Amino acid sequence: MKHRYLYIILLIAVISACRKKTTPTTSNYSKALISTCRTYLGTPYKFGGIDKRGMDCSGLVYASFLEMGIKLPRISHQQANYFEEIDRKDIREGDLVYFKVSGKTINHTGVITKIVSKEEVMFIHSSTSKGVREDNLFSKFWEGKFVKATRPQF
Repeated sequence: MKHRYLYIILLIAVISACRKKTTPTTSNYSKALISTCRTYLGTPYKFGGIDKRGMDCSGLVYASFLEMGIKLPRISHQQANYFEEIDRKDIREGDLVYFKVSGKTINHTGVITKIVSKEEVMFIHSSTSKGVREDNLFSKFWEGKFVKATRPQF
């Protein structure tokens, strides 16, 4: 009888060790961040704004993190230095992306929301013309303005 239990335990251990292990590509915190950002979709652009009446790009990131209990710097170039930089090829959902739209310093930010393919990586941001929306990081407009990406540590 003891041998039967030992055999069962050994069999369970072997099956568990052979089972394919998967690691999630998006943490629960990243999913919550994306979900929070998406509640602002359609919000009009307002320089310095941080609520549904109007917001700018860094206001979207700031307000979304604040709803999760994390206080970030308010300005995009300051946010760009808050978390550790990652390689563009390693971008995952929930990562932050930064751009130089004009000038010499980072002046635009967004959050990666969906990775469709290597050529289609969606991010949410607040555009001056259309407010909070999602766009492809690799579109002709955004790809040339990309500066860096960071990964929030929750």
